[in-house]
Amino acid sequence: MISHVLKNTCVSIGCGFLVEMISSLLDERFLHSFLCDNLVTILIALLAINATTMGVVLTKIRDMVDDKGNGGNCFKETRQQMLLSIKEQICLIALAVSFLILKSSSVVNEYGNLVLIVNVFISAVFIYGLMVLYDTAKSVLIIVDFDA
Repeated sequence: MISHVLKNTCVSIGCGFLVEMISSLLDERFLHSFLCDNLVTILIALLAINATTMGVVLTKIRDMVDDKGNGGNCFKETRQQMLLSIKEQICLIALAVSFLILKSSSVVNEYGNLVLIVNVFISAVFIYGLMVLYDTAKSVLIIVDFDA
């Protein structure tokens, strides 16, 4: 589980860095203003969507367990992964608030490199949130395609 989180973190930071570099090269400010205005709201909405989707998936899993009589331990790791996903999303919301506070700080704005780093991490939080959404969508497709 930890290796998955570390991999997603590294990919998100790398993608955030690329997004920031492209944004700087194009001299665009849309993404920064959009994320500053909407990131926390988007992450909370994604958390709500994912929690609802997980409820549907868990209901389907429960039906499968009841139909097959395999017992509840079959999907123990699935439940742990879902709990990890919720924890990740809550951490992303806290990180987003923290980085947005830093971005609005006059101390950070005095140093150009710090602004770049904070922007990279803000983009990385957004990208990580999308990756969590993708993982949840994959779980739904796996359940839909399940034929045992």
